[in-house]
Amino acid sequence: MRRLLFLLSAVAMLAVACGDNQSVCLEFQEPLDPASALHLIDVTGVTWQTDPPTSGAHLSGSTPQGVQNAPITSAVQVAILESGRSIVQYGPPVEADGVAAIKSLADDGTVIAPGINLPSPIVATAWTWKLTCGSLDLDALRTFTAARTPEAPGTD
Repeated sequence: MRRLLFLLSAVAMLAVACGDNQSVCLEFQEPLDPASALHLIDVTGVTWQTDPPTSGAHLSGSTPQGVQNAPITSAVQVAILESGRSIVQYGPPVEADGVAAIKSLADDGTVIAPGINLPSPIVATAWTWKLTCGSLDLDALRTFTAARTPEAPGTD
């Protein structure tokens, strides 16, 4: 019973910390993908442990920055995260004003892009970390990207 009460209070604190009653964000760390050391030339047949990925095999070379108008492939997403940057992706039902607000988060350390088949309307990723939001919470997104990007291997 104590464990259940502890778990419920932890979830309640996390929900309150992430925004108002209509905006619940959940942050969690995912296991490091064992393929994270692989630098790809061809992505044919490659799979990632999570979607969107937070680690795994990735492409080498330059990566997109700022606001992107098309979804980013998993291999490129992981390359962005490994370099110590974060990604904020959005999908339906986020409306135009919400997309504009999300795009305002773009900077040298945060890439913004539409997503495909996201587990929540808004998903932020950093190396091995994910934040899922049921609705827009700019404060939670800012806090996540600031706190989690320094943990990437490319920031050494």
